[in-house]
Amino acid sequence: MGKSEIAQPRSLGQQIADGVVLLMCIVLALFHLYSASIGVMPAYTQSAIHWGIIGSYIMITKPFKFRGGKWISGALVLINIFLSIAQIVLQNKFVQTAGIYSQLDIWISIVAIAMAIIIARRVIGNILPIISVLFISYALLGNYLPGMLKTVKFSVSRIAPYLFTSSDGIYGQTLYVSAQFIFLFVLFGSILEMTGAGEFFVNIAFALTGRIKGGPAQAAVYSSMLMGTINGSGAANVVTTGTFTIPLMKRVGFKPAFAGAVEAVASNGGQIMPPVMGAVAFLMAEMTGIDYGKIALAALPTAILYYITLSVSVYAQAQKQGIPPTPKSEQLNAKKVFKEGWLYLLPLVTLMAMLIIGYSAQKSGFYAIIMAVIVGFIKNPKDMSLDRFGQTLKNAASGIAPIAAACILAGIVMGILNMTGLGLKISSIIVQVSNGHLIVALILAMFTSLILGMGLPTSAAYMVLAILVAPALIKMGTTVMAAHLFILYFGALSTITPPVALSTFAAAGIAGSGMWETGFTALKLAAAGFILPFIFSYSPELLLMGTLWNTVFSMITAILGSCLLAFSLTGWLVVNLKFPARIILFVSAILLILPKPLVLNFVGLAISIIVVLIETKREKKENKTLKPAQLAE
Repeated sequence: MGKSEIAQPRSLGQQIADGVVLLMCIVLALFHLYSASIGVMPAYTQSAIHWGIIGSYIMITKPFKFRGGKWISGALVLINIFLSIAQIVLQNKFVQTAGIYSQLDIWISIVAIAMAIIIARRVIGNILPIISVLFISYALLGNYLPGMLKTVKFSVSRIAPYLFTSSDGIYGQTLYVSAQFIFLFVLFGSILEMTGAGEFFVNIAFALTGRIKGGPAQAAVYSSMLMGTINGSGAANVVTTGTFTIPLMKRVGFKPAFAGAVEAVASNGGQIMPPVMGAVAFLMAEMTGIDYGKIALAALPTAILYYITLSVSVYAQAQKQGIPPTPKSEQLNAKKVFKEGWLYLLPLVTLMAMLIIGYSAQKSGFYAIIMAVIVGFIKNPKDMSLDRFGQTLKNAASGIAPIAAACILAGIVMGILNMTGLGLKISSIIVQVSNGHLIVALILAMFTSLILGMGLPTSAAYMVLAILVAPALIKMGTTVMAAHLFILYFGALSTITPPVALSTFAAAGIAGSGMWETGFTALKLAAAGFILPFIFSYSPELLLMGTLWNTVFSMITAILGSCLLAFSLTGWLVVNLKFPARIILFVSAILLILPKPLVLNFVGLAISIIVVLIETKREKKENKTLKPAQLAE
């Protein structure tokens, strides 16, 4: 055995760092379980403690690599903790001083903003930190700009304390959402994974789809959907479920790029699938004032259509490639799998039942976590060791770190938007440029959402877009529900849209495929996600807003349309489709998905039937003209 193969003992410093990280993860989990159950505290206190722990965790686990970087990272940990304490002290002081800042308060505020950008950059890259700096620059220099973008003059002494102490700033509502909702569900997902629930979800999906052609890909769709709705990050879900599903898809014959794209699109769709919607459902309830139950119910039909399109696309691709069902020897018995693992559904049932009854998201998440732990001890008591718990808490901290970092920088963006009135100005610009045409406003909103959502967790992207874009759509005549679901869809889709596509990057890495090929395949598979928001913005029947008859009929035709959409994009429907037929079927699919006027639904159905008959006849004719040797080939 060579020297390189001998495990090197960890230094005392490394052991101490590991111990500190584990202690932080334990404290982080206990604090949020306490605040979700019996702890009552102001929002700024919870946000400050949340970031005090997470920001310090980031700097310890991702220290600077240059010479002396570890010492500087350690100093930044201490400064971050001090700033979080200063936030609580300063907010309490305002009760007596009525918001009057001292020179020390201003300097602390400046350091806090700089620290947020430096620390966040360690886990989310350069895009959002650069955007944050640009927004701050706009507040400082906007008075020199012409036209609508011109602002009054803001000084550093006014900007910094506002961003540090305001409910719109770095410790404000964006970070509070991470502290209040998102971490609980990241922890919930990590504990479910530890108990074996993730494996059960994958197995039950494989058992139910084993007899279908391309079964492993179907299993990827539905197992990723189940885990994705709980997880606050599509990319994180790709890494967890994709490790199982992508290699299996490749093994049965799917191309690596297709396998990666299926996993990315399925995982990302969890952000729009009730009941949790990656915790965005609770955030949307806070931002709009609409009850959580109404949001979840309205989001359900289009989420179902999204997954129907993806599932049918997978089936059509399997037919087109001639991929067989899973061999009988490898198929799982669904009854047996369910009988052995049905207890794993209890945490999800607990969560949904408590939400429906009317408990808060925090309470529901807390009791769902407790139920998950109980189920874990019942099902796999040997695996519920202290080491496994420690690793699970580390996974939760690792999962929340980029989300919390994005949320704290989103606070800079939101603070500047409100301070300068830029949010209203951008909404006004969208309204003016669209010149009263809703379709133009929707297209502008789509591109704005895709661009601003790049590199952001869905929750952070939604918060920014809710201020920048949603008001313009509401002003143009869409309902509040439709406007906010529209920006949610495209904020979520930004994680699979090149060039910055975090979910696609993760899937391509596991699949061993090219990022661009995987990305463009993912865009094709997620086509329903790009089309449905435009349709429900005009006709909210797909959001269950309308009469019972209209809603039921719209769903039936939309399901048919979603299937046709998948067939047209894949190029198979009973036979391989020629390009002109695919274009015609694509148009027919849109006509079927449109809730009104009804005549378009019937036109779309009639055209699709005619196209299929013509293509089938053409295929038979071509097969008859082939020589026997060619046919055998």
